Amino acid sequence: MKAFLITAFALLLFCFEINAQSKTVARFLEKHKPSTSFYFYPSTLRMINRENNPDYQRLVRNIEKLSFLTFEKKNANLSSSDFQNLKKQLASEKFEELFTMNDQKNHIYVYVQGDDPEAYISVVESDSSLMLFDMQGAPHLPSLMKLIQSDFNFGKVAELSSQFFKDDDEVEVKNQPK
Repeated sequence: MKAFLITAFALLLFCFEINAQSKTVARFLEKHKPSTSFYFYPSTLRMINRENNPDYQRLVRNIEKLSFLTFEKKNANLSSSDFQNLKKQLASEKFEELFTMNDQKNHIYVYVQGDDPEAYISVVESDSSLMLFDMQGAPHLPSLMKLIQSDFNFGKVAELSSQFFKDDDEVEVKNQPK
């Protein structure tokens, strides 16, 4: 479970934007409505760091925006061909696959754009859902490695971020700037 939380949080820090950083993601969102949407900006990312960990601060300091969307495949009418099409369109936008991994029943794909990446997109696919992360800016990767090797509590950060955005009636954060 700890490995999954570390992987999920690391991916969360690697990947997401909803306002057409990627034309492919924008087209995908026109066709498929997300079940949940979270948007993290620099101030929100810093606020989550209640322990004032300097490695975490370095990790997120160059991230301009991080968006996180989840799709329940059944509710969003997502098929395996939709996902394959998404991957092909990302390639046509010159996103390159950085790595792929499997964690339990999740298939994780991370894409970058450019030689000095400032755009990251990640997709986590399971049998029933799809998570899409899109990030403007770049994480400080040496700090991520230090945090993974330390006793930094990624689970606590994920819990704080979900509590911050939790609303009994609706999860999506409104008034998203364009």
